[in-house]
Amino acid sequence: MSKLSRTKNRFSYQFLLVIFGSLLLSSCTSIKYNYGLIDNHLNIIKNAQPIDAILKDKTTNQELKTKLRLVNKIKEFAYSELHFRKTKSYSTYSDIARNAVLWNVVAVKENSFELKEWCYIFIGCFNYRGFYKKKEAEEYAKDLIEFEDLEVAILPVPAYSTLGWSDLFGGDPVLNTFIWTDEIDLVRLLIHEMTHQQVFVKNDTLFNESFASFVEDTGSLQWIKKNGNSNDLVLYEEKKRQRDSVGKLLRSSKETLENLFNQNLKKKETALLKEKIFQKLRTSLIELNDDREVSEEYNDWVFRINSAWLAAFSLYDRYKPFFKYVFINSNSDWITFYEEVRRLKKIKKGERAKIIEKFLKLQ
Repeated sequence: MSKLSRTKNRFSYQFLLVIFGSLLLSSCTSIKYNYGLIDNHLNIIKNAQPIDAILKDKTTNQELKTKLRLVNKIKEFAYSELHFRKTKSYSTYSDIARNAVLWNVVAVKENSFELKEWCYIFIGCFNYRGFYKKKEAEEYAKDLIEFEDLEVAILPVPAYSTLGWSDLFGGDPVLNTFIWTDEIDLVRLLIHEMTHQQVFVKNDTLFNESFASFVEDTGSLQWIKKNGNSNDLVLYEEKKRQRDSVGKLLRSSKETLENLFNQNLKKKETALLKEKIFQKLRTSLIELNDDREVSEEYNDWVFRINSAWLAAFSLYDRYKPFFKYVFINSNSDWITFYEEVRRLKKIKKGERAKIIEKFLKLQ
């Protein structure tokens, strides 16, 4: 038996002991769900191959080799320039033969942006619930609509982080779901997911995702300036303008809807005005791309966007100005910045939120 196989079996035993303890305190529904998460994740890891071995294999597709070499380069950049701690993540590759690794369900009450939370033993609470099969996500979302009267969105996920616990098992693998994106998008995604392994605050999705999104934005620009040429920088700036334009529309529409929800109008009147706001948003999003060819996926997203989706977007966006402020106050030094974020982590969630919201109101 190889050293890798022995490590996998040892970790599998330890991991399953932890999960077994969790299951004893869970409902039958939770047992089935937790087992599905474990089984699917272990299958992905089991089928992953070491990147070094793939690169040495003469039969490997050259395009895949080029992408995997880029992954290695991005990791080294993150370690040396962003001062990430080294982990085993993204040292293996797995083709899972689908275009998303997970489908996350997010949900809000009618005329609200307060996201539903799902809590799990040991790892805490999150504002989304993930499924490895799209059909299961759709069925669960349907139940939330029918039995809890919630507004839901299903978000395809190309990658996720296990926060470092997969290191005993070879780390989180590179997946086909994101390896074929262009260079800057691959840089952004890897930096985002690796950031979760630097600082993670239990039970605070908004803090975690906004933190990772800020590091993604700032780190990817640093990458381009170090590794790109003038054309790469032009392309980066163009993509940034597109993202900023979309973000501005989403934030503006969410603010307009929040004002509407706070007016306590009659239900039918609120529903009519709400639909008009979303229709205006959809039209504006389509018009942003009038001069460019857009994908079917983009158009599908535009017409599916709803309150649940806007609430999910805010998780990744709302606190970014605050983290920018902390970074600048840290003299744009990554090590000092992470120390400040860890200091914030020690503050109770409610108090931490008050500090950040107070800052945002002054902007």
